[in-house]
Amino acid sequence: MQSSIKYKFLSFDELVINMDRLSRFKSPDESFSRVFNSIIYRNLISPKYSKEDIERLDPRIIVSIVEEIWNTSVNNIFGVNDIDNQSANKALNISIRETFKNIDERTQSFLNAKLNFSAILKHLDFESAPVNLKFLIKVDDENSNSTKINLEDLVYLRKKHSLLFPIYKLIIVEGITEEILLPVFADKMKSNFYKNGIFILGAGGKSKSPALYFRLKDKIKIPIVFLFDSDAKEICSSLQKMIEKKDKTILIESGEFEDIISINLLKRALNYEYQPATPIIKEELHLHRKMCENIENFYRTRHLGEFKKSKLSKIIAKNVKYDTDITEEIKKIILSIV
Repeated sequence: MQSSIKYKFLSFDELVINMDRLSRFKSPDESFSRVFNSIIYRNLISPKYSKEDIERLDPRIIVSIVEEIWNTSVNNIFGVNDIDNQSANKALNISIRETFKNIDERTQSFLNAKLNFSAILKHLDFESAPVNLKFLIKVDDENSNSTKINLEDLVYLRKKHSLLFPIYKLIIVEGITEEILLPVFADKMKSNFYKNGIFILGAGGKSKSPALYFRLKDKIKIPIVFLFDSDAKEICSSLQKMIEKKDKTILIESGEFEDIISINLLKRALNYEYQPATPIIKEELHLHRKMCENIENFYRTRHLGEFKKSKLSKIIAKNVKYDTDITEEIKKIILSIV
């Protein structure tokens, strides 16, 4: 980039946040444009562009400006000019192209930007990093020679370290309970979702699933699997007629996901979490047809505050210990997914 431009350096935290946003499971035409445009808008002092100006810039100019701001910021923090180790960048590029389709020329030019990820990744804590950055950390750590990295290497690393990426299948569920508990049950069945590249996305309700599908189907290559509660039978049936061959729907036969969780697991989890409250007995979990109503009754009669599905799911997740904690219907769902 021409040396006449003036800009503010990105801080370490800003670099990490931007790298996180670039590597999440999101359509690259959205994520890369948003991050690159934001860097130019917020950090470029001269020449100054409006947001509309940036949208109209030649992508080669955008890449050139972002590369200079990013790499000089890294050098300012770490004293590192070397950007030859592009293994993490190449891995991200491969992973995105394996998952998403119809990547336009502008977006591909952004994907090819030579940004110094390596110096930043070496200063991140693997255990506390989000899974998308764990993927890049391991790639950078184990593949210093970026010219040799390929899809097979990435799949090997994913299975070895449970890295999720490259993502090979998308599961769309109605709510938070399935998001939290399906991976836990799958792991207990030795079908770890992260090792298998299976990503779970909450639709925010059954009625939103069809619209979400039509937003995604032309953007991603990977199979999409829908999991519906039994009361979504009509939506499920309608969607089955419209989805592509690689995609499928699964219907919970017995109500909501909470209704197919083991009674013994529920009882053990609630009693362990809320001791010394009066223990719940099995009969209380059969008072109402819907399990959530039984659990709400438990919270109310013990004065335990508001019942939230997200909190309950985390309590259950901590208490999954035995093979018998997984009911036959949950096993059937997980086997159908994997």
